[in-house]
Amino acid sequence: MKAVLETPIGSVIINVKNDKITKIKLTLWEQVSGQKDKDFPSLDGWGAGQRGANKNENYYNSKTKKHFDIIYAYLFEDLPRIPKEIFDFPGETVFAKKVYETLYNTKKGSVITYKELALKSGNPKAYRAVGNLMKNNPLPIIIPCHRVIKSDGTLGKYSPDIKWKKYLLDLER
Repeated sequence: MKAVLETPIGSVIINVKNDKITKIKLTLWEQVSGQKDKDFPSLDGWGAGQRGANKNENYYNSKTKKHFDIIYAYLFEDLPRIPKEIFDFPGETVFAKKVYETLYNTKKGSVITYKELALKSGNPKAYRAVGNLMKNNPLPIIIPCHRVIKSDGTLGKYSPDIKWKKYLLDLER
């Protein structure tokens, strides 16, 4: 099952299986429409009254509504963290699980460098491995890889697009 949350810059596609979120995909409007926005969209006025949801039975129904509402509350309201009960931590190795767990526990509105995340996860020289884990994170937003920046303070890269990283960081301010 899927739930689709519309935002000013694109869609958050939430895949749900056995009542748990298994994957989140972020798409930009320009990827769907083929049109590029000249400027980054303003977040002014984007509130609960303007949220969008695909009400198609395949994308938003009694089985996915709970997950949709939790992601919405996390992004646009005051939910500090997505509850662990609705997803399984990704990662196939002990180190990967530790990285994702450490990042999950970072405070909303804060940032951490790849190097700091590697250090806190028990392997200070593994900052490139941390970058690869962020690139392949199946649960962006829940495991907030948008909070990971380069040591020089610049944003670095972000899959699927840097516009999402800027948008998510702006939402947390």
